[in-house]
Parts: sequence; structure tokens; C-alpha cells
Amino acid sequence: MKRRTLLLSAAAPLILPRSVFGADRKLNIAFIGMGGKIQGHVSRAVQLGHNAVAFCDVDAGQLDRSKARHKGIAASVKTYTDYRRLIEKEKTLDAVVIATPDHWHAPICTAAIRAGLHVFCEKPLTHTIAEARGLAELSRASKVVT
Repeated sequence: MKRRTLLLSAAAPLILPRSVFGADRKLNIAFIGMGGKIQGHVSRAVQLGHNAVAFCDVDAGQLDRSKARHKGIAASVKTYTDYRRLIEKEKTLDAVVIATPDHWHAPICTAAIRAGLHVFCEKPLTHTIAEARGLAELSRASKVVT
């Protein structure tokens, strides 16, 4: 073993945040905006062993197509047409993935962060610098990852 490897392995518990050591835990994830972009995120989350809890889209046809595409998890996934109801009702969620039209990104992120959920959002996250600063401050205060 090289000296550098030994030092790094000994120092890792002192440098890395404690949350990293619990990183092997499965996440309960909801997906908002079930168009083409999000389908890869759903597939990847399932491949990694995470739980897809809910799909949300204003278009019921998109929800049906997404459930048909992901047949292996379709029976256990709940569907919503309003992201506010999703956040309100799904108390076991850890995170949301957002791939809606971009003018909805900031409002949905704000609602999710206020609910204590971690957020992965397609770009652009916001349309203005003020929105970005507001989301950054809100995520810091809520202690969630965005």
C-alpha cells in the first residue's frame, strides 16, 4: 500500500461529511414532468436500486405512457396530475426529479425544498439570478441538496 492511499483512507472519516457514509441507503423518489427527458432518470434510478414512488404530470396520457414504459415498477408507482398534491400526500419521499417545462422549475423546486425534499432539476433551474439566490438560500436553510 502506498503512503498516499494509507493517509487518504485514514483521513476520510475526518474530512467527509457523515451523510456520505449512509449513502448506500435506497431513496424514495418522485418524478415530476413525465416527458422524454425524465425517462432516462427513471431508468437510472431503478437500475441503481432506488424506489420510484410516484410519477406526476398534468397530462394523464404521459402518465400512462410512462407506466407502460417502466412495466417493472408500474404496479407500485402512484400517479398525480398536480405536484402540490404529490408533495402533500407522499410522506415517505426523500427526493424529487423535475423535468417540466422550464418556467415551472423554480416554483416546483421551492415547494419541494420547503417540504424537506432533495431536488434534482433539469436545466435551467431558474430564469433570474434572484430566483437562483432565493433557492440557494432556501436549500441551505432546509439542509437539502439541490
